[in-house]
Amino acid sequence: MDALLDREATKYRATWADPQYRVVSPGARHLAFALDWMQPEPYSSFTDWGCGTGRVAAELCAREFDVRLVDIAANAYEGELPFVEACLWALADDLGPTDYGFCADVMEHIPTERVDDVLNGIARRTRRACFFQIALFHDHHFTSNGPLHLSVFPFEWWEDKLRAHFGEVEVKMVRRKHILAVCKP
Repeated sequence: MDALLDREATKYRATWADPQYRVVSPGARHLAFALDWMQPEPYSSFTDWGCGTGRVAAELCAREFDVRLVDIAANAYEGELPFVEACLWALADDLGPTDYGFCADVMEHIPTERVDDVLNGIARRTRRACFFQIALFHDHHFTSNGPLHLSVFPFEWWEDKLRAHFGEVEVKMVRRKHILAVCKP
């Protein structure tokens, strides 16, 4: 395991051990909007990239989608759905694609030098579309284990990154604080 991966995995295991970090699910508030935007077919498969507590995945499952969860910290998710403990920039080759992806409040947490690796890995494993919600600001909460938002860049920077890895990209900005995107291969 490389030093960066080890450091980030250790940081997130410690962060998820804090019960207060589990209170809010930034991605959950965007799920209905994401589904309306992507229009996934009934019973499609989804990967929740950086799933955290799995609230989004549980809602997707309740809507009868086939769901897989991926997170760097095994202690983030405590449910029963299929879970893969994996670093998003070092995904196993045998981790196959799903129809759709959901990646909210994750990309700003990725070390800048690994952003392209993560986007490439998600793009290679997305058949139809992936929704992204990316914060454009530094987060000063829960930093006792180190800063959480490592890749804070303007809207245009993120739009260029997404376009470099996906064939079709639709983006929106929300109050100059978040980029929302649906990206298709």
